[in-house]
Amino acid sequence: MIEFFYKILTTIGYTHPIHAPTTHIPVGMVIGAFIFGIVSWIFRKENLARTAHHCITLALLALLPTVVVGIMDWQHYYAGAWLFPIKMKLPLASLLLILLVFAFSVGYRATTISKQALIIYALCLLNVTALGYFGGELAYGGRAPAKLSDTTALTTDADIEAGTTLYNQTCSACHPNGGNSIKQNLPLKTAPQLVTFDTFLAYIRSPKARDGSTTIMPPFPADKLSEENAQKIYQYIVQVLKES
Repeated sequence: MIEFFYKILTTIGYTHPIHAPTTHIPVGMVIGAFIFGIVSWIFRKENLARTAHHCITLALLALLPTVVVGIMDWQHYYAGAWLFPIKMKLPLASLLLILLVFAFSVGYRATTISKQALIIYALCLLNVTALGYFGGELAYGGRAPAKLSDTTALTTDADIEAGTTLYNQTCSACHPNGGNSIKQNLPLKTAPQLVTFDTFLAYIRSPKARDGSTTIMPPFPADKLSEENAQKIYQYIVQVLKES
C-alpha cells in the first residue's frame, strides 16, 4: 500500500519526502501560539489569547497526519531502520500530542492568557525544536562528517580494490555497476538506504520491501558479511559508483 502510494506520487512528478513539508503546519502553529501568547500576556490582549488557542487547535489537528506520513517516509526511504533520530522522534511526537491536548484544554473557553498556558506553549516550542533537530539529523546527518562509520573513506588503491572485490563478489550479480538488473528503475546507487551506513547495514541485514514484505534480495547476516566488509562495500558504492 505504501509503495503504491509513492508510485502514484512519482508518476505525477513528486519524488520528495512527504513528511518534511507537512511538519511546517504543526511547527508553525506552535511557534505562532507561543508568540501570540507572549504578546497577549504582555499587552493584555484577549483577542491574541484566542488566536494563540486557535494555533494550538490547528497544531493538534495537523499532528496526526504529520505523524502518519512521517512513518510512511520512514518505511519508504529508510526501510524501517531503527536509527537513533527515529528512536528520539517517536517519543517526542507522543509527548507533543500530550502537551498539545493539555494546552488545548487550558486555553479552551479562556479569555485571557495565563502563566500556565505560556509554560505549556513554551514546552511545545521546545518539543518541536527537538523534533526538528532530530529530523535534520535523519535527513542530513549522513551528508556531513558525523561519526567514523559514515566518514571512513577508501583512501588508497588497496582500499578501493578491496571494496571493488567485495562488491563484485557480493552485489554485482544483481547490481552491475550500481544498477539493478531485476528492477531497472530502482538502481542501487540512488537507493535511499544509502543515506547513512547505519541505514545501509540495517537494510542488508534484513531486506524489506517498502510495504514491509520480504524481497528477492537475500539477507546478509554478520557471519556471511562482517560489518567491516559491509563498510567497504558501502564506501565503494557512495564514493565510486555514485560518482560514476
